[in-house]
Amino acid sequence: MDRSPLSPMFNPESVAVFGASESKTSVGGRVFSNILRAGYEGELIPVNPKYESVHGMTCVPDISRLARPADLAVIATPAAVVPEIIRQCGMAGTTNAIVLSAGFGEGGSPGQDNARKLEMAARKAGVRYLGPNCVGMVRPWLNLDTTFLRSETPKGRLALVSQSGALISAISDWAGPHHLGFSALVSLGNSLDVDFGDVLHFLATDPKTSAILLYVEGIHDAPSFISALRNAARTKPVIVLKAGRHTQSSNAAHTHTGALIGDDAVFDAALARAGAVRTRTFGELFAAAEILSPGKRANGKRLGIITNGGGAGVLAADRAGDLGVELSAPSEETLKKLDAVLPPYWSRANPIDILGDASPEQFTAAVSAALEDSNFDGVLAMLTPQAMTEATAAAQAVLDAIPASNRKPVLACWMGETAVTEGRKLLSSSGIPDFTTPEKAVEAFSYLAQHHRHRRLANEVPGPLHDDKPPDLEGARMIVNGALSDGRTMLSDIESKALLRAFHVPINITIEAATASDALIAAETVGYPVAVKINSPQITHKSDVGGVRLGVGSAIEVKQAVREITLAAQRLRPEARIKGVTIEAMAHVEDARELVIGVSRDPIFGPAILFGAGGTMVEILRDSAVSLPPLNEVLANRLINRTRVARLLDAFRDRPAVDRSAVIDVLLRVSDMVCELPQIVELDINPLVAGPGGVLAVDARIRLARPPSKDGPYDHVAIHPYPRHLVTSDFLSDGRPLTIRPIRPEDAESEAAFVRDLSVEAKRFRFMGTVNELSEEMLARFTQIDYRREMALVAVVGENGSGEQHGVARYVINPDNTSCEFAIVVSDKMQGHGLGTRLMKGLFDAARDHDLDKIEGSVLRENTPMLHLMEELGFTVTPDPDDRDVVIVERWL
Repeated sequence: MDRSPLSPMFNPESVAVFGASESKTSVGGRVFSNILRAGYEGELIPVNPKYESVHGMTCVPDISRLARPADLAVIATPAAVVPEIIRQCGMAGTTNAIVLSAGFGEGGSPGQDNARKLEMAARKAGVRYLGPNCVGMVRPWLNLDTTFLRSETPKGRLALVSQSGALISAISDWAGPHHLGFSALVSLGNSLDVDFGDVLHFLATDPKTSAILLYVEGIHDAPSFISALRNAARTKPVIVLKAGRHTQSSNAAHTHTGALIGDDAVFDAALARAGAVRTRTFGELFAAAEILSPGKRANGKRLGIITNGGGAGVLAADRAGDLGVELSAPSEETLKKLDAVLPPYWSRANPIDILGDASPEQFTAAVSAALEDSNFDGVLAMLTPQAMTEATAAAQAVLDAIPASNRKPVLACWMGETAVTEGRKLLSSSGIPDFTTPEKAVEAFSYLAQHHRHRRLANEVPGPLHDDKPPDLEGARMIVNGALSDGRTMLSDIESKALLRAFHVPINITIEAATASDALIAAETVGYPVAVKINSPQITHKSDVGGVRLGVGSAIEVKQAVREITLAAQRLRPEARIKGVTIEAMAHVEDARELVIGVSRDPIFGPAILFGAGGTMVEILRDSAVSLPPLNEVLANRLINRTRVARLLDAFRDRPAVDRSAVIDVLLRVSDMVCELPQIVELDINPLVAGPGGVLAVDARIRLARPPSKDGPYDHVAIHPYPRHLVTSDFLSDGRPLTIRPIRPEDAESEAAFVRDLSVEAKRFRFMGTVNELSEEMLARFTQIDYRREMALVAVVGENGSGEQHGVARYVINPDNTSCEFAIVVSDKMQGHGLGTRLMKGLFDAARDHDLDKIEGSVLRENTPMLHLMEELGFTVTPDPDDRDVVIVERWL
């Protein structure tokens, strides 16, 4: 209901420039000149005690002299005085600023004290600021340029957010000649306050922005980044260029997983989870800008290629194969159309080779037919300058072929330089993205195809949850805290498996044995054959020191194995404390495949889950994929499918398929474990043997660390997991069990049925319009919520919380981060049972968990029962000034 707190920063009606002057060499002088040059139509105030006027405008010595607060302060002064200026801004009512000044500790320079003072001053004054050490911001639609750059930025619908000012400068300089327009250029600088998350939350709802580019060097707040990225990517393409792809963690790997997961793999996993598309080079980012600028979207990955040169078509086809872009065959209708206008020896395939002497009229016919062909989701027109080629006329022919109603993206690749320059300019100035090579053109289309795929995947929902057996959290925490209390960071084999068992992961029972005699008793207890393994807190990888014997089949062999592996361990690791051995029954799973499931703690994004091919060759094979928790069935399936070993899980030759659902269940249990236990920093289940009859965790290693005392229960994960603590159980007045709990992705089917069964009036009261049934996109949006930014509670009547849904109440946190907007609906047949009251009280508790101060909503004036409920719950009711049929209800928490 509230506008973004950053609206005054991005859409200011008045701007005060600190350090303004007429100097052409000072930052303040350049910024003030740029604002004047851009033609900003709002109120512009120079602030500088040295001058009485700047460029003929009255200059004030400080911001307190203004008659009314400025929306935005742009500060270009020495770093030492910036904190005092921020304090003055807060006192004057200016709550948004851009700090261009350097000298705040960047690049190792002295200035950390300045940074600390700036942060404290802004916090006390209630001022949000961009920077410091940034080049500023450009909002072309407002004719506002608060940078000290030299080039002007054209208007458009593409936003760029960058941690590099140099990249902002390069893009701005490149935009004009390439006929690209921007809705915003935002330089983050040091990001001491406003960061990616803040800017993305604003741009996600900015009506002038259709697509977003990000240049990322580092992430300061992973939860905010992913939350905002996920929100923006639901509706707009977001393309990310990440620098430092090959930076590796310097921590020693205690598990296989730690060795297999690198920083960049985790960043990839974060982008995939959020639905953003990644580029790898600066050139690819430019290509992305060109394809996104016209605002076209692809509804699939099928590209139709038209070329007058066979070689160019082959190059494009090769790159399409690399990127998964599909070159579908032309339809029969297209073949007939082109047979009528092209020579008989044209390719009659995709790429559509219309031959080197193709006339402009043939280009028009080919492009027109391809755009009408339902087999193509986009069209790439390519030209190589040949003897009979009319490059400029062919470019005009492409433009003539595009109807005003066309919604498919059209790309061009006019290869060469001298002969095609005018044609290329014609295409670019008319809004057709033009590329100099076939590969770059296909890459650009792939960004649109990936965005479409991500949006489609976002709408994929898991089936109902069949086994929601809760873990033994109390027992698990006792195991973890007991080890940490003993000063240990590595759990023993038995402790590791006990922890897995607490989360219902099938394990192979292990018995510790201090002596050979104890080992013999243990072997007789579990039954031959057995595995004998060295037991030492200092030896993580037992096979590296000869500390494993498999298939030991008799008492004599047990004693011999104990002696041999103990001597080998003492010889190779003399500093290790040998506690004895462990005895396990040999795992017996028919037609088993060896897998690995692991967890490693990324310093930015927290726990990352790995799945892949397991066994002793795990680090050699390196067949694995990474995802961020929490996982659900759909996400776990995708994780598995990104590995080569996934194909081995299916039936092949005479081997039956693995019980894939059992593998998925272990992934979900591990996901749950690392979300609930912030002490886990590394985990290996290797091997996890999987066969047609189920799975078994044969070996497990878990490393721990105490979490920071200031952290909340889920601060260690980048994506907030299911808030289990909000689940409550009760009974209706007629004795039926009632569970009120947070919604989860697995509730999609019941949510759809619940809305479908509502009466027409109930639907109108809830949605304030005509909604008969939830679309796929709405269903995914309603059930796959971001628990850090919103909450939805469902009322379920039936045993164990898995009965029938009869109500839902939800809220979304407003941009001010202090209030939320709610909505509630109860099924018609459960009216009068108090579900509305219980759901609202549950929302109050959840909102307090979010540290919110106020809950508010809109109710139709004719919805009398809802208004009565609101009054009973202590809401105030006021008319909506913008809609006479609606009232606003508010309650302080």
